[in-house]
Amino acid sequence: MRRPAAAKLAPMNRTLRAVIMVLTSACTGDGTGPTPGVPVAYPSGGTTLAGLAAVALLNDSRIDLITVDRDGGSIRLLPGRAGGAFGEAVGLTAGDDPIQATAGDVNGDGVPDLIVMRHLVNTLSVQLGLGGGALAPRVDYPLRNHGNRVVVVDLNGDGLGDLVAAHDGSGQPIYLTVFLGSRTGELHQLQELGTDYFTTEDLVAGDFDGDGHPDVAVATSDPRAAVLVFHGLGTGELAAPVALPTVPAHAGVSDGTTALATGDLNGDGLDDIVNVCFDLTNQLVVRLATASGAGFAAPVVTPLASPVDVALGDLDGDGRLDAVAANLLTGTVSVLHGKGDGTFEPARDWPVGSEPLALAVFDFDGDGLADIAATDLVDHAIRVLLSKRN
Repeated sequence: MRRPAAAKLAPMNRTLRAVIMVLTSACTGDGTGPTPGVPVAYPSGGTTLAGLAAVALLNDSRIDLITVDRDGGSIRLLPGRAGGAFGEAVGLTAGDDPIQATAGDVNGDGVPDLIVMRHLVNTLSVQLGLGGGALAPRVDYPLRNHGNRVVVVDLNGDGLGDLVAAHDGSGQPIYLTVFLGSRTGELHQLQELGTDYFTTEDLVAGDFDGDGHPDVAVATSDPRAAVLVFHGLGTGELAAPVALPTVPAHAGVSDGTTALATGDLNGDGLDDIVNVCFDLTNQLVVRLATASGAGFAAPVVTPLASPVDVALGDLDGDGRLDAVAANLLTGTVSVLHGKGDGTFEPARDWPVGSEPLALAVFDFDGDGLADIAATDLVDHAIRVLLSKRN
């Protein structure tokens, strides 16, 4: 499926560029931005939001926020503004039943492409970025079963974004499908890898064994494994999964894992895994990659209020990764400052809405400190909490 001819794109380009003109005017501000430490609520215009990603979709040097409006079946975009502020939300069409949206460069042209996972229609969709905020028509790639999560990562070192899709459901276990990017923008399916485990909760990428080849990890709600680690072979293919056990309150049941984050917590050059567990155990679990690259150390558990999502970033500018967890039932985010050795300071909770659900952590205002954005299950707003020094 090559990129459609320019003549066929003309009507859509005019529409999308008109939308981008509106977004650009909405992004004009005085540059002062919100007050650090005080959450600012931005209406999303949607309901039942799923996921949150910090991406440069408009390709204007500022970071935007995108989430999925599950009820409305659209992508909600908050365009980035100066000073860590965001403009009025705009809806983008996504096809039937979107569940996750992100962006990446699958054809290496330097322009972000929109990538959407669509659940019950068993489909991964891509709209190539054309520059100036315009997007090409949607191209769909079928999956074996229900699409759940997708991550963009260069698996074969060719400089193009590849896609790993996690899909399961209808009585079938988790499958991962690898799609390689290409200069034309057409995705090429390289591998479909089945597992014996059920129900994808999250999907991330990192280098867990230090071999220079990206790996991926899947969070599951299967009582036999909290996380499945798939080591990358450098060719684009993934090895069979290694299961990391749950840390349950009672033997033989799930620990409630809902989300993953990955990053080098102790400076050894290996990415580590942090997962959070909701309801059944309400905990944050740290799994440090071992120096040999052969696996992970024993999990270390920190109790939290009601964590449903987790993200990593340097919130205080000390060069160490900190952890942020969204507590659904207390209206807070827990911030755990990293010590640089794989451990964290005690959690400090910050109020951010009524029921925070999905997180994105990124330096939105360019001050060198990672900031926090969170969706809310009650008012469907996206709240942004800028970090402050000291």
